[in-house]
Amino acid sequence: MNKKILCLLLALLMLSSVSCGDKTTAETTADTSAAAETEPVDTSVKTNLPADLDFAGASYRIHNLESTSYYDTLIAAEQTGDNLNDAIYNRDQKLMQDMNFVFEETIGNADAHGALVKETKNMIMSGDDAYDMYVLVDWSGYSVAQEGYALPISSIPYVDVSREYWSQSIHTDMSIGGKLYFAFGDHNLSTYDSVNVLLFNKAMALDLDLADHYETVLEGKWTLDLMEEYMHRASYDADGDGAWTEKDRYGITSHSKQILPVFWVASGMRVIEKDEEDIPVFNLASNELFDTMYTRILSMMHNDHLLFMSDGFKDYANNTLFIEGGALYNVVRVAFLHNYRDMDIDYGIIPYPKWDTAQEEYHSRTEGAFIHVYPTTLTQYELAGAVTEAMACASLNDVVPMYYDVVLKNKYTRDENSTAMLDLIYGNRVYDLGDTLFCGTIRDGVFAGKFKQNNTDLQSTISSMTKKVEDTINTYVSAFSAVE
Repeated sequence: MNKKILCLLLALLMLSSVSCGDKTTAETTADTSAAAETEPVDTSVKTNLPADLDFAGASYRIHNLESTSYYDTLIAAEQTGDNLNDAIYNRDQKLMQDMNFVFEETIGNADAHGALVKETKNMIMSGDDAYDMYVLVDWSGYSVAQEGYALPISSIPYVDVSREYWSQSIHTDMSIGGKLYFAFGDHNLSTYDSVNVLLFNKAMALDLDLADHYETVLEGKWTLDLMEEYMHRASYDADGDGAWTEKDRYGITSHSKQILPVFWVASGMRVIEKDEEDIPVFNLASNELFDTMYTRILSMMHNDHLLFMSDGFKDYANNTLFIEGGALYNVVRVAFLHNYRDMDIDYGIIPYPKWDTAQEEYHSRTEGAFIHVYPTTLTQYELAGAVTEAMACASLNDVVPMYYDVVLKNKYTRDENSTAMLDLIYGNRVYDLGDTLFCGTIRDGVFAGKFKQNNTDLQSTISSMTKKVEDTINTYVSAFSAVE
């Protein structure tokens, strides 16, 4: 073979080798690109906590409440097979591993919260550093703060209440004089349980040929006028004896004390507003819209037998009249939905109606939730703050979806449309201080009785209660202002 041919053959071999190499490289690149396209993107929310936090095995000590109403699990001791419990357990295990600490939990009785508040105050007053965080019912948490035994959550290191795993709309309502002692994070599931929703009897709505409730809500047309029209169409004297009893059919059923607050909140109002310095203000005397709303709701509920009050039931939250098909609508808190799980008649869940179509959003009343108190005896500031922030964020990612999708949507609601309503309801929660912190002075102290008596003289009512309300507000504001 001559030298020229040999060189040509060698050149061909080299080209072949390069060609094969290029092909392999191209295939590898294609495979890598494909893998990149199929690899899931991490969309979970992250905190701004330092990655190297290490608390050397310290104990984060929580005094929690055991409740028969609200979902009260903060710490899951073991896996049980329940999806929500196990989501909390997995969250806790990961947090403890990542930051090298351990949870310690003591349980108190929520039904004996008066004694519990006294015990909490005594422990803090004595300087007993027994717990890093206490769980109390909302109004009692404020009383602890008012007496100077609680730290504002805004003073706790690492906690960023502006993040999406803290409820922004509620925090605007909860602060006093610019001080935010408490905040509702996604690790506190009682803040979801404490939201009020409106149940409607789907079979009755169909029989009455009512417009689709879900479509009406989504179109922004679900108003007080329309609800009243539907209530009139639903109510009638079923046995024809002229005496309105449990045997008849009503437009709505509820405990009497719940009616006014769910509708004043739904109409975009609060009985306690805030001034430019974030100080609570009771100014109903000059609020013409509230006057109009008050008169309208009393007329709507007390005339024409549209309302059946469940006050006389042994457990008003377990409204047997609605369960047995005796009302079109039912006022209920999410925490009480378990009472309706086995109801034979299909029901749906919707928000309370707007005042009118000009109102831009639906508003959902939140009241009675648990509150997390950081005592003035706290010494483990960084541990408390880091764990709190991490729990709230991890709950947004892993726990709330399980609570929301599994507990609410799959167990309590009956259709996909109801779950869309829950998205809407939770999107705009309202925490009126007149319905929560000052409940004993305003809602239960005055308005509950006035509504039940059908007392339409609102201005006289406001006049008689104003001094007591203002004194109560001033007591809290002064106390909070004096606390360093």
